[in-house]
Amino acid sequence: MSPLPASLRATWRAVAVAGVSVLLAGCNGTAPVTRVVGLPSIGISVPLRVVACTTTGSCVALGTTGADLTPTSVGEYRENNGTWSSLVVPSAPSSVITSASCWSTGCLVGGVQPGGNLLWGYNASSQSISVLGAPSGGQGVRALSCFAPGACAVVVNTGINESSLLSYTDNGGRTWSMNASLDWSLGETVTDLACTDPLNCMATAVSSSNTADVEVTHDAGLTWTTRATPSSWLALSSLYCNARHCVGLATTSDTTLVVRTSTFGRLWETIPLTARANAIACTTYRHCVIGGEQDSSAPWLATLDNEKLSVTTLQYVPSPLVDVACARTLCTAIGVSTVLALRP
Repeated sequence: MSPLPASLRATWRAVAVAGVSVLLAGCNGTAPVTRVVGLPSIGISVPLRVVACTTTGSCVALGTTGADLTPTSVGEYRENNGTWSSLVVPSAPSSVITSASCWSTGCLVGGVQPGGNLLWGYNASSQSISVLGAPSGGQGVRALSCFAPGACAVVVNTGINESSLLSYTDNGGRTWSMNASLDWSLGETVTDLACTDPLNCMATAVSSSNTADVEVTHDAGLTWTTRATPSSWLALSSLYCNARHCVGLATTSDTTLVVRTSTFGRLWETIPLTARANAIACTTYRHCVIGGEQDSSAPWLATLDNEKLSVTTLQYVPSPLVDVACARTLCTAIGVSTVLALRP
């Protein structure tokens, strides 16, 4: 498949921007978001995999094919007028992007490539992507969490018979601390990481018994404490944490739950969803956007205001939503071939 013709994309862009303008104007009050219009991605032959937003509102969507045939990667960023523009991205043969996390002026994007860890940096000022040196010793980035300008933590996978590794940067990924072994992760698959500062982090994994494992540290990963979770939770992902308040998605055998804690995982409250959620992102602990799919594989988007869930009508969104991201006042979501934006 080739990129969408410019004339068709321009027509679709005009319709979508008009629809989003109406939408954003109606979101200045307390009414829930009722309609969102999608835009086709720029390089629809490459599936979008992650979307990320800086805290100041610069959003970027990125994708890789996981194959060798060109093009192998695609990227675009959202401009202030609501349109999305092409972003030059590195070639990424046989590579898969898995995660991203941002601060006020940039983002780190992680994944796996034939040589092991894949790590890119996004500069919001220049709208550019650069290849960064990832921590050594890994076979792929499993999770990223940025908690201050240029300050982030990363978990890299080392193989099924070894523990995952935790490392920190304070300069936007140019250099990394020595790896710390996550002994508790031996035989487990790390699914997410959320750090509120260099000392306090929550990590989640799928255990060898196929249940969710939640671990917290208060000393930058030197020691970890297991948090009890219901045995019905098969996985916990899409974590967002601020101070001791965290939000995520818990997967059970038959549903997806929004789960929230104000005690850094000691106690959880749950909100059942009417669809399968793939990602959640929040502007605050109580205000979030959730993207996923219905049983029919139709795309599904909802906003969560405290305990009130409001399902949004989607137009020109042909496939399930795979990721969402939020800045302070703006959220974005992607399908494999679609980008959209809203203010929750």
